[in-house]
Amino acid sequence: MKRENMENMISIKWIGVGAVFYFYGAMLKSEIIQTAHQQRLHFNNWDVSLRLLTDPYLILYFVVPIALLFFIKSIVIDFDYQILIRLGSFKKWIYYSFKNFWRMAFPLLFLWGFMSLFMAIGFPHSWEWSEVSKIASSTNTLDKLVYFFHKPIFAFIAQLLLLLFTFSLLHIAFAIIYVLTKKKNLILFLSVFFFLYSGIGFKLLPTKFAFLSPVCFLSITNGVRAFHSPLPIFSIVIIFLVVCIWFLKFLDLNKKIYIHSIKSSMPIVAYFSICVMGIGATARSLAQSSAVTIWDVFAMSFIGVSADRFAYIPFFFYSVVFFGLVYLIQLLFLSNEIEQLGYYKIIRFKSLRKWFWSWMTKLMAISGYFLFILIILSLALAVCFGANVGFSLTLLPNPLHEVIYHFLVNGFLQVIFYISLVFIFSWINKESIYGVVLTSILMLLMLPGINSKGIIPVGLNSIIYLEDDSPYYLTLILVAANVISYSIIDYLLKQSVKI
Repeated sequence: MKRENMENMISIKWIGVGAVFYFYGAMLKSEIIQTAHQQRLHFNNWDVSLRLLTDPYLILYFVVPIALLFFIKSIVIDFDYQILIRLGSFKKWIYYSFKNFWRMAFPLLFLWGFMSLFMAIGFPHSWEWSEVSKIASSTNTLDKLVYFFHKPIFAFIAQLLLLLFTFSLLHIAFAIIYVLTKKKNLILFLSVFFFLYSGIGFKLLPTKFAFLSPVCFLSITNGVRAFHSPLPIFSIVIIFLVVCIWFLKFLDLNKKIYIHSIKSSMPIVAYFSICVMGIGATARSLAQSSAVTIWDVFAMSFIGVSADRFAYIPFFFYSVVFFGLVYLIQLLFLSNEIEQLGYYKIIRFKSLRKWFWSWMTKLMAISGYFLFILIILSLALAVCFGANVGFSLTLLPNPLHEVIYHFLVNGFLQVIFYISLVFIFSWINKESIYGVVLTSILMLLMLPGINSKGIIPVGLNSIIYLEDDSPYYLTLILVAANVISYSIIDYLLKQSVKI
């Protein structure tokens, strides 16, 4: 086996691949020398080594097509039911395919890394960043790495690890899709689509959406420019890789069971994905300022809107986070609880009031935990995007403790009020669709000019309200609103004829 691997590495095809790396490296080498002479700056070996290993054009238009061919060969062409029977499970087959993929791809990665170091011959040797690598210019792609890697060797190693993780993730994801569908044409289509999207997205995506381009997870220079830190790049790739590996244990189970489980959890996954993307977008835009702290990212993520201070993006994100939570509660729990209410439950709880509080206390606990999770998530994403770690706010005049109090206490009261309103409407009409109608009405009440006095208890947990009102005044309004809503609920339960 070792002899076959050695013969594979020195075959004619790898000599051709090495020639491409050599001539492309020679072009980069000439460009670096020309730039250094024009600007009278010193350069060293790492300028060409890192440029060759992280160049997005070389990655997208040469390395990626080769890797995709290896994906197709190891997953589709080499798939054999006899091997599957011998291995005994799809999970073991994917690991077998994964091993075969890296047996083919390792010479590519090794040759690429070797040529990156080989092309540095003739350049001054140093373990430090050169003057050329530190300047911001149209030809230099390494200037952002200087701020995150103390030595260029660390950036070199990080790039190799990123390629290792990303290609591993792509192979396992493609293999899972093939096992689930058994469609070769789908894998071919996904390979072509990935290549086209990578090449087109790299050139056409606007700067603020550059993080959506796959090249950000293949070239650490592009990733740092898009995410403003290498930490989010590795975090995203590793998280998805761990999820894919975790998913492998379900491949050999009864597919109907876990497909049903996946479908039932899709609303929750979609909801949290949108929350993460919204907070991440805020963190990414704010982290460009060196003075922004992690608490600024938290506050601006949930800034919301008021009657006098309105913007569409905060309005829609508030609607997704808080109205979306209430909708999920209604969809996954509240509707079933009301529709399945019968004599057995009434006899079991002895009264509708006890039945109501038996599940309402659980929803209160879930709402409280949810708000804490949002804080932790926003702070974690802020750290990933390079915001300063400090216990202060620079973008709002309010003290930090007031903002936290407002988000947790008033946010809790606001969510509970929304849930009580949905319950009232659902109880009166016995149709879950009315909860959606109510949510639409509540969103309309947040539009500019409608709640100028801040008396209508809708959207009052928006942090923007702290610009004009005390958080404790808002607490009084929300407490009064909840008292009134629960008085109505108590009256409805007493008067209900559903016994």
